[in-house]
Amino acid sequence: MRILHIVNLGFEAGGAEKFVRMLRDGQAARGHQVRVVALDADPGDRAVFADDLVEPVAGGPVGKLAGFLWHHRAYRGVRRIMREFRPDCVHLHTVGGFGPAVFPATRGAVRILTIHGPEDWTRKLLRWQVADNTGRIAPGALPRYLHLRFLMRPAYRLAGLRRIDGLAAPSRFVAELIRADVGRVPIRVIPHAVDPVFTPAPASDVWQTVYVGRLSPLKGADVLLEAFGILARTQPKARLVVVGDGPERARLQTRAAQLVAAGTVEFRGWLTPPEVAECLRGSALLAVPSTTPEIFGLTALEALGLGRPLVASRIGALPELVGPDNGVLVAPGDATALAEALAGLVGDAERLARLGAGSARRAEAFGLDRCLDDYESWYREAVAARGRA
Repeated sequence: MRILHIVNLGFEAGGAEKFVRMLRDGQAARGHQVRVVALDADPGDRAVFADDLVEPVAGGPVGKLAGFLWHHRAYRGVRRIMREFRPDCVHLHTVGGFGPAVFPATRGAVRILTIHGPEDWTRKLLRWQVADNTGRIAPGALPRYLHLRFLMRPAYRLAGLRRIDGLAAPSRFVAELIRADVGRVPIRVIPHAVDPVFTPAPASDVWQTVYVGRLSPLKGADVLLEAFGILARTQPKARLVVVGDGPERARLQTRAAQLVAAGTVEFRGWLTPPEVAECLRGSALLAVPSTTPEIFGLTALEALGLGRPLVASRIGALPELVGPDNGVLVAPGDATALAEALAGLVGDAERLARLGAGSARRAEAFGLDRCLDDYESWYREAVAARGRA
């Protein structure tokens, strides 16, 4: 088959891009012709895996507002690629940078859209794009919320969101949230896949916890730092490694200055995927302290693959990945409960090993071949159905 993937960024900035790269590589290895289209954005020192780049929206506030409503450069670029490549299936991913124009630009082929996070048309997820770490929309963020709710969301629906062939949700949680947005478009739950490089390995340090994620208000890193301040009073050997970057990094480092000076907390910034894997391998467990619902949690899935227990917030899709057999769930935003959960795990080699084995067993359900099979069969079904129509 000829498969065209469309994603905002053509380099691994986060879980969505990593997933697209894994699909691209896996499908190409199976003999499919695969092409990736992304926006022309600065990748920094990260490798670009996209085959084609189109211009992003440019200009001042008014120009960008009009551009996102109808991104004519993206429309023309994608239409040109559609004519050249003639894909059997277009697999859409994060498309907010392309705007509603991505739907008419991809007409003529089967189209499947995978949900990776809050998009501009997902009504029940919109507030997560603008909320603070308590889930409230601050007055300064209200104009953006109103713009998304009453301008962008209707624009996506008018442009053809409800005329695509299917939506893939990575979790049951997300599938239920988006049903009201997409009318009769079929929804299938297809969990993301664990990268094959993440295989079970013994932890070298039973005292080290790792956090991997964007340092933004919704991810709960501040709650985790507060929890480690509590934990350090009774477990002085416990250490936390914070991996990731984002708008909250400077504030969080200032807040944790004493813990950093004591060697309890270390900020490592953004790391390459191999470096993240190495950091996870060297840690006893992964903390996922999100304060707003997670769509899926790709880092949590990687921890499963390595056989690492998890301490996570009881919110969003995280309970679909974490249970009593492989970790502990706590109320989001509760630093005391988080500290207690961590205290019951760090340093306890026997319990860590038992829960780690539970994570490894769970990871078996998230193999890449299973994910590739699910999408490939759906592509073929949709193409066949289109031929019969």
